[in-house]
Amino acid sequence: MPKTNRTVAEAPTEAPGSPSTTLCSPLGRLDAPRPRRLDSRVMRSGRILGVGSVAWVVAVLAACGGGSPAAPVPAQTPPPRLRPNLIVVVADDLDVPTASEMPRLPDLLANEGLSFTRAYAPLPLCAPARASILTGQYSHNHTVLGNRGPGGGFPAFRRHEQATVATWLRSVGYRTSLVGKYMNDYPRGAADDYLPPGWDDWFGHMSSLEDGRYYNYWVNDNGNVSRFGGNAEDYSVDVETARAVRFIRDAVNRPEPFFLFLGPEAPHEPAHYAERFRDEFRYSFAPRSPSFNEGDVSDKPYWIRQTPYLTDEAIDWTDKYQRSRLRTLRAVEEMIASIQQALAEAGVVDRTYIFFTSDNGLLMGQHRVVGLKGNAYEESIRIPFMVRGPGVPVGTVEQPVLNIDLAPTLLDLAGATVPDTVDGRSLAPFLGGASPSSWRNDVLIENLGADGWSPALRTVDWLYNHPDTDELELYDMRQDPFQLRSLHREADPALLEKFEQRIKTLLACRGASCR
Repeated sequence: MPKTNRTVAEAPTEAPGSPSTTLCSPLGRLDAPRPRRLDSRVMRSGRILGVGSVAWVVAVLAACGGGSPAAPVPAQTPPPRLRPNLIVVVADDLDVPTASEMPRLPDLLANEGLSFTRAYAPLPLCAPARASILTGQYSHNHTVLGNRGPGGGFPAFRRHEQATVATWLRSVGYRTSLVGKYMNDYPRGAADDYLPPGWDDWFGHMSSLEDGRYYNYWVNDNGNVSRFGGNAEDYSVDVETARAVRFIRDAVNRPEPFFLFLGPEAPHEPAHYAERFRDEFRYSFAPRSPSFNEGDVSDKPYWIRQTPYLTDEAIDWTDKYQRSRLRTLRAVEEMIASIQQALAEAGVVDRTYIFFTSDNGLLMGQHRVVGLKGNAYEESIRIPFMVRGPGVPVGTVEQPVLNIDLAPTLLDLAGATVPDTVDGRSLAPFLGGASPSSWRNDVLIENLGADGWSPALRTVDWLYNHPDTDELELYDMRQDPFQLRSLHREADPALLEKFEQRIKTLLACRGASCR
């Protein structure tokens, strides 16, 4: 059990929202959903209420003392629309090939909702990506460019904390909670018991103190700073699961909807798994794509060319590391299953959206590189992105989406106004089964090199990379999805110039011009 070292008052809580509208009945309470369902049918059909509906309304009014059927019916304010609960689960360093090996994920999410098959992290690095998720902004706008201060991590993100999805949702009546990883280097530069604005409930991993990730770590629990040790019951994903379930069970008894942000640190290195999973994935290996331990890298930038060919020993270590990563993800699957069970027990599954994604991907042997992100290769920039919830169809979406789209989506679902500072675009039409009449056909990738921006452009057909070293790369992603042969030396200069101009435009975008 953790030892509590320090206590401060809990963060202030928003006043509860308006209670649900109820109707009196001799049979007991009749709440808002029944007339609301009738209203939705009227909207779809374009007809007025039928005889049966009028009879039901009159009966309710009579039971409440509203007069005889012949009496005029007074005008009434329609009941408020129940706003959905919102849950976001963000894994840490989870690439798409590894996510595809999670055995329970299809039944938990993919087979019950939408999978966005072309989801990307514009800057595939932990803190910049999390800043994009929370603000809906590209990195060139939020300027969190690394994992440590002063230009990265929590010290750089702190200036944005008054304008995040948490503050926006809380301002419209949501009860908000963060459980797990918030931002790299939190809370460096602030008091140990510092609570970021916008969160009613806080169980934040304090990576600036001691970051064992899975064991031996510190947590700020609503101002109580506690250390968890190396015992089985201290395993961070399990601790966070219990805390998330506790929050849900409390929140469903309150009148306001809730927003829960879950940040398990799996499968980030050192990928320590819970002992109960030690015998799983015994025959799994790092993904053996055609780019694994690539032989000819003469077309690649210098940092790849000087990376040595993986030896048998290095490959063996990589496979063991991958098995450990997969084992950590079993606890994440249990986390998702547990929150779904809590929602089912509370009877709120049909008004709760669950989003699952990762901050970034990871190279696991592709192009000879193991355990690296922050580059423009597909396994680094592409992330899993799945959603299930009320009205969400089962299937896949192939249009390119970004992590900056998450914040405006949540605000849209909550019925809140999306601020002008947000660069992303709401995915709510897709969640409702509609395809927008127009959508982006390219995305900006904006890694940071030693000498400045190292931007890339990912279109449906191409990946064009212009790093700060001016070592260009161009891949035909339809013919060469594993990025084995760069065409930059033989491509039409006009095509390269087109990509250059598009990169310049996107690097200068802000708000609506980014969409």
